[in-house]
Amino acid sequence: MMNGVEDSPPSLDSIRTLIEQGAFEETLSALELVVEHLERGRLTMDESIAWYEAGLGLMRRCSHLLEQAELRISALDAENPSGSPNDHRLVGEAAWDADAS
Repeated sequence: MMNGVEDSPPSLDSIRTLIEQGAFEETLSALELVVEHLERGRLTMDESIAWYEAGLGLMRRCSHLLEQAELRISALDAENPSGSPNDHRLVGEAAWDADAS
């Protein structure tokens, strides 16, 4: 709920599109709205099952996108020329640490 106004969930058709090709942020946002919609409890059993199924699809899409991002980061780390694959600090952080000593 934003600004005291209930956000309505996306349509089941738009959820199907997000499950197929949605970006992480919009898919996660839709999942949050679906959860709120289910928690309100104003649905029939059949509607609840349909929304639950849609939520599962959105959750799987988010998980898949996170796995893909993790694989990309791992690949970038493997190409890291510094020879320190576990050092994930930003250049600015390393400079900050040097200034602090």
